[in-house]
Amino acid sequence: MNDTPEQRDIFLCAVWIGAALLIGGLLWFFTQSYRTRLLMEVVNTSLSANGGGRVERQPGFLNNSASVMGGSWFMITNSSDRVFVFAMMHNGVSAACAARVDSSGKVKTIVPLSGNAWQLADGLPLSVYRFYVNRIEISAGSSAASAQSRIREVNR
Repeated sequence: MNDTPEQRDIFLCAVWIGAALLIGGLLWFFTQSYRTRLLMEVVNTSLSANGGGRVERQPGFLNNSASVMGGSWFMITNSSDRVFVFAMMHNGVSAACAARVDSSGKVKTIVPLSGNAWQLADGLPLSVYRFYVNRIEISAGSSAASAQSRIREVNR
C-alpha cells in the first residue's frame, strides 16, 4: 500500500486525536469518585456557611440523573432530605446550585453555592426558577424509582 505523505499525516493526526479522546474519556470515567468527593466538600462548605446540614454520598442513587437533568444526588446526614447539586444556566452564565428535596420529592429550597451563583439567583425570573424546580422534582421521582429498583435487585 503506497500512501502519500499527506495521507500518512492525516492518519497520524486522526490517531493522535483518537488517542487523546480515549485517554480523556478513561480519565473522566476513573476519576468519578474523586470528583464526587470534591463536589461533596464544596457543597458541605457552602451549606455549613449558610446554616444547612452536611451531605454524604447516597449509595442508592445514580451519580448523574440522566433522565431529566444532570447533577449529583447526596443525602443530608441525620435527615430524610436529599440534596441535588446541579448547574443553573441563565443568560449564558452557569452557576452551581444545590436543591434541598424532601422525602416526598418536593423542592424545599435552592441554595446557590458561590458568589456568582448568588448574583445569578438574584436576577432569576420566577418562570426560570419554576422550570428548575419542576425538572428537579421530576428527576427526584425518577431517581427514587431507579434506586428502589436497584435496592430490590440487591435484596433478591
